[in-house]
Amino acid sequence: MKNSKFVQIVLLISALFLGLAVAEDVTPGDIMHGTDEAVTITGLSYADEDEWVEIANPGMASQDFTFWTLVDEENNTYSFSEGFVLTPGAAVKVHTSQGNGTENDLYWGRDDLVWDDGEVATLIDANSEIVAQYPESS
Repeated sequence: MKNSKFVQIVLLISALFLGLAVAEDVTPGDIMHGTDEAVTITGLSYADEDEWVEIANPGMASQDFTFWTLVDEENNTYSFSEGFVLTPGAAVKVHTSQGNGTENDLYWGRDDLVWDDGEVATLIDANSEIVAQYPESS
């Protein structure tokens, strides 16, 4: 009887060490895979004096916006500058008007308004895939 308990303990310890050896190759990226949140459009201002679309990156990785576009329903298109990166937890407003860009404010450089009340803003990635829309379509 004592030997069978000893064998059970040895088997349990062996299984524990085998599990640790297998888990040794697991990285935090493997565990977090699939849980990262996507870039999203969080707001749109139709105000005549300061029209803008706000885009946020709630995820844990930086997002390169090279070849990404922001489009309205009439196909007016804003193209992000090559190399523009939105860091994790950051947000940027794309203003329709002219101005000096910063990491939090980009400017389309238009003299006219783009966004009509209730219009949908669409964010499209470099592969021409829709990443986000605001307001979200049903």
